[in-house]
Amino acid sequence: MMDNGNNNSQRGNVLQLQCEPIECVRIGFVGLGVRAKRAVHRMMYIDGCRITALCDLVQENIDDSKGIIAAQGGEIPVCYCDSEGWRRLCRQDDVDLVYICTDWASHADIAVYAMQCGKHVATEVPAATSVADCWRLVDTAEETQRHCIMLENCCYDEFELALLNMTRQGLLGEIIHAEGSYLHDLRERISSNDNGERRWSNWQVEFMSRHNGNPYPTHGLGPIALAMGIHRGDRMKSIVSVSSKRVEGDGEGSLSGTMNSSIITTEKGKTILVQHCISLPRPYSRSFLISGTEGFAQKYPAPQLAFAPDSEDVISGDACKRMIEEYRHPIVTMYKERGEELCGRRWIDYAMDCRLIHCLRNGLPLDMNVYDAALWSCLVELTDISASKGGAPVEIPDFTRGKWDKEIVHIFH
Repeated sequence: MMDNGNNNSQRGNVLQLQCEPIECVRIGFVGLGVRAKRAVHRMMYIDGCRITALCDLVQENIDDSKGIIAAQGGEIPVCYCDSEGWRRLCRQDDVDLVYICTDWASHADIAVYAMQCGKHVATEVPAATSVADCWRLVDTAEETQRHCIMLENCCYDEFELALLNMTRQGLLGEIIHAEGSYLHDLRERISSNDNGERRWSNWQVEFMSRHNGNPYPTHGLGPIALAMGIHRGDRMKSIVSVSSKRVEGDGEGSLSGTMNSSIITTEKGKTILVQHCISLPRPYSRSFLISGTEGFAQKYPAPQLAFAPDSEDVISGDACKRMIEEYRHPIVTMYKERGEELCGRRWIDYAMDCRLIHCLRNGLPLDMNVYDAALWSCLVELTDISASKGGAPVEIPDFTRGKWDKEIVHIFH
């Protein structure tokens, strides 16, 4: 569990990977469902990129995506509509970046093959569903010296980026504890189709019905991992995870682990609580709570800040908004207004894609790297192992192989 056993002497660490600048990033999309179509739309408004290939198993999805491109005057890309089409897309000469929006189980296979074909990779969350596949991503990125980023859009949200600014400037002191979650009542959405009929064949439901841990940890975990400097001076060392009883449902559609709660301990003795629940009636929350020696912040259920010496003097409402604005991150200034025009409340996706294209065009390290993708994703399997053993401690692999405190990466440059 700790390592894949491979010697790293022949590989180069990719914590601060910089590749040759790409004047115009040519993109191939694999998987063209709802999220991918939104991404196709966004890319049509980002300078310095062009969509050159599309792949899906459903012709209607390809046609919809071609329509989005044509509506903005774009050239119709090469299209693949068969089970092996993604491989031909990865081999296509005029593709620099493979953008993966398929089902979770296929992310790692496609990403590994794309990097082996010399392509950079951006994949929807999670990047993999097993520790072994997380190691495959890391090994391949190091061997090929290609970028592999997980598209964790929550890292680009306004409150989270403001807190990243605050933590960097020391306003909260030393961060001791943090909490992140994905609490979202998805009972109807994941179990019914567009006609309102039950669809227990949904791949998400099938995966989660067999899983006893946290199958979707990255939305809550990503932003707090960055704020706590994980892989940037600290690392996650071990985890204990417990899940509540199985929900009584319609047989195959029952979701095990109604609520999963996991506690992570870092190398430097910090703690992180990560929770997941999508099958109970409760308000949406990603938690995003940070507690330090000099201050406190939380985003849900309502944004609040508090600072020493009087932590009872809570900053909330308009006062909190003003302080978040005071520490507004440059990325928000650069991308929010235009992103809201194009995507509404999903402007963070636009910011995420703009940053990705900007870094590739300028030969810069990406905001997040393959080690982040592997670490955050490996919790899918590790929480299942721990919860299935009644909360037994499980060691978390060091995907950086000891580099987490030797090469400090400055993100969101």
